[in-house]
Amino acid sequence: MRIVQVLATSGGLGGLEQHTFNLSNELALSQEVHVIAHPCYAEKFSANVIFHGLNFARSRWNIFLLWQLKSLIQRIQPDIVHAQAGKAAGLIARIRSLLPSIKLVTTIHGTKKNKSAYLAGDAVIAVSQALAQNIPKDKVHVIYNGVYPQPALKVEQKHTLINTIQANFPRLDPTKKIVMCIGRLEPVKNISLLIQSIQNIDANLWIVGDGSLKATLEKQVEILGLQNKVAFLGFRTDARDLIQLADVVALSSDREGFPLVMVEALQADKVMASTKVNGVVEWLEDNYLADIGDHQALTIAIKHALQPQAKAEFELLFKKAKAELTVTAMAQQTLSVYQHLLEN
Repeated sequence: MRIVQVLATSGGLGGLEQHTFNLSNELALSQEVHVIAHPCYAEKFSANVIFHGLNFARSRWNIFLLWQLKSLIQRIQPDIVHAQAGKAAGLIARIRSLLPSIKLVTTIHGTKKNKSAYLAGDAVIAVSQALAQNIPKDKVHVIYNGVYPQPALKVEQKHTLINTIQANFPRLDPTKKIVMCIGRLEPVKNISLLIQSIQNIDANLWIVGDGSLKATLEKQVEILGLQNKVAFLGFRTDARDLIQLADVVALSSDREGFPLVMVEALQADKVMASTKVNGVVEWLEDNYLADIGDHQALTIAIKHALQPQAKAEFELLFKKAKAELTVTAMAQQTLSVYQHLLEN
């Protein structure tokens, strides 16, 4: 089977991008996989993937971009074209009439009011049950995001990592538990809510990530007098190692599709507390959830997650995540969607 994956972002390294890297690399173990994406992502794909660089920094209405994309797909002559997220789906929808022989799959990664571009697909994949709403049942498939298992850190590796962080942030009390947040410092992640929530919690907050709101959030920490318990670690390539140091992983977003940080936390046997965003509400129990935008409720959820009994309450969820939220399972289910289209 010859498959083309289209990733139309241009520099981001969030869940959408990681999903596409993982899916493409896994499918390429058994199929002929081509990826059309911005040149900045070339090194993220394995040698088994045939990479085609295209400048997706241009508008989805750019005629030259549309012509280049159409010509590239025609040259590859794939059986399946898979558009990842809104911009890719919109671009392919506009040139679909010029590609009559292909089967098109689109994937919805986030909350969208207008899903018309996705409906151009012969099949639509949603990464959570909530995102599958208002898509015809004969067309939609729910496939959860998966990640590769992260090797467990040795005790000495954990100590080294903790000591390095403590050396960089000497104000933090090393005896306190660690609440960890991993995500872009952008409005949709609402890290400000989490900072409010940590005020009345006896724990340190490690914020892993970077973004346009960094200075604003640092100012908030200063105003609230939380410099002794909040650390901004910035963008880290070892975030999946850092998560193994957390006592609780917290998510304060206003919107999500199916957050990879939840998958990584559960696979690392880490208890979570989160706002009631898509995907998360399909996995976590109510005691660990807070209404979106409610910092007091998030405080309660985090305190509950810090209790000794929380680990036991998550045990079945940890096992389920290790079985179901894997790249292998995600790829096998996606391949089944492709095969079904080609057989019908």
